[in-house]
Amino acid sequence: MRDDQKLVPIAEFEGSFDAELAKLALENAGIESVVFGEDLLAVLPHINAIKVELRVFEADAERARQVLAHMEPLEDSDEDTRDEENE
Repeated sequence: MRDDQKLVPIAEFEGSFDAELAKLALENAGIESVVFGEDLLAVLPHINAIKVELRVFEADAERARQVLAHMEPLEDSDEDTRDEENE
């Protein structure tokens, strides 16, 4: 991590799974990022107001937002869809 730059929040998530997926997408684009709030969510899962933040260095913020904007949403697999149709 770079000591000379400030970390800024670029996205907020309700759970750590989505935050980790976004972090992985940024890592694949060569952007360092940090997830904040996972530990609080783990300790206090019943409090809905707790959000998990994804932060990047200020210099990378705009590019990181672009990467996240182009992320594909998770979709159910064809197998899951077929199972639902058969019910």
